[in-house]
Amino acid sequence: MRITLIAISLTACLLAACNSTESDPSPAQPATLVADGTVANWQPLPAHVAISRDTQLARQRILGIDKLDAGQVKLWWYGVSSFIMAAGGHLFLLDAWEVVGVHKNYVPITRDDLVALKPEAIFIGHGHFDHAADAGYIASRTGAALIAGDSVCAQARTDAASNPEALDFRCLKLGLDADNPAGSVFSTRIFANMANVQIIKHTHSAADPASLTTGGMPLVYTPEILPFLTNLNTDPSETVKFLQSLPNDGGVGQPEGGTWAYHFRVGNFSLLWNDSTGGMPDNDPTADAVRVALAGLPDCVDVHLGAIVGFGMVTSAYRDALAYVAAARPRLFMPNHHDAWFPGIGGGASAYETQWTQALMSLPNPPKQDYLRDPDDYLKVRSFDVKAAEWASNCQ
Repeated sequence: MRITLIAISLTACLLAACNSTESDPSPAQPATLVADGTVANWQPLPAHVAISRDTQLARQRILGIDKLDAGQVKLWWYGVSSFIMAAGGHLFLLDAWEVVGVHKNYVPITRDDLVALKPEAIFIGHGHFDHAADAGYIASRTGAALIAGDSVCAQARTDAASNPEALDFRCLKLGLDADNPAGSVFSTRIFANMANVQIIKHTHSAADPASLTTGGMPLVYTPEILPFLTNLNTDPSETVKFLQSLPNDGGVGQPEGGTWAYHFRVGNFSLLWNDSTGGMPDNDPTADAVRVALAGLPDCVDVHLGAIVGFGMVTSAYRDALAYVAAARPRLFMPNHHDAWFPGIGGGASAYETQWTQALMSLPNPPKQDYLRDPDDYLKVRSFDVKAAEWASNCQ
């Protein structure tokens, strides 16, 4: 049966009811033993970090790599908008959530596997549960630095307080949603031996009812159900953990810690990652500020990992995701947030592929596309040679 994404708004209303149970986490926070930072005073992470034999074996078992190659950027998708990324001789995470709630074991990696990989940093796009619920768990067991909004850092430390053997970890605190206007860009050296990361403040996806009066239409698609039926979560402890994470960072509303995109540069190669896509109507000051920020990124964008599913599809189909791509002008586009991660909302890659691809190809000078499909592309490596000449002349 074909349905519209109106189901998203109904689910959002149900999830929003969880917000009333949120309590002040401050009494449970452990002492901060290392210096947190802001974009103005962040002390870069070391250029080189020694890893144990156990970590080497875990990386070989899970990722199939014996060592990190500074001449390659490698990506492994592990559900929703989460990626393991190796770049510049470092290994880090983009978002941090084991996809577990209604179903379990659909994605072939657990939060303990992520701990075993010993990431050096965790970049969080925003703090909703499906992006950051495991940030504190992983950071407190690895010492990984957390780059995120202030509320996400606070939640991670609250979560870490339940671990009596928790390691301390640093937070690069990006502020709260109200602290910086959309379109703000902060250039920050996260790793001592890598180029500055451009951190872009943008907005979370949202329905735009006004779009319906100017030709906007809901996206109609048929969501996948089988992944949930064949991988049903029967673990009560995981169900409780999932339910407790629902109110994080504002529930399903605008994230309290803001919504952030990250632009990385390694050699000739650049990559932009955003885990949500905000409203992008024409002649709107907020949307225009985001357009300017994306269009003005230094060294352009070679690969864009962009969210294509969000609440804006209720009223505007793919308008918002297309606007991000049009502004960034990547050479290659790879979608995220489109797998079967939650019934209805997460329709599964096959539910969106035809319509999204047609929409993408309608852009002037559209990028090439590497369409990620669940579950086949989970943990399937993508590699990019940072010295390749093809990346050196992408500016248009």
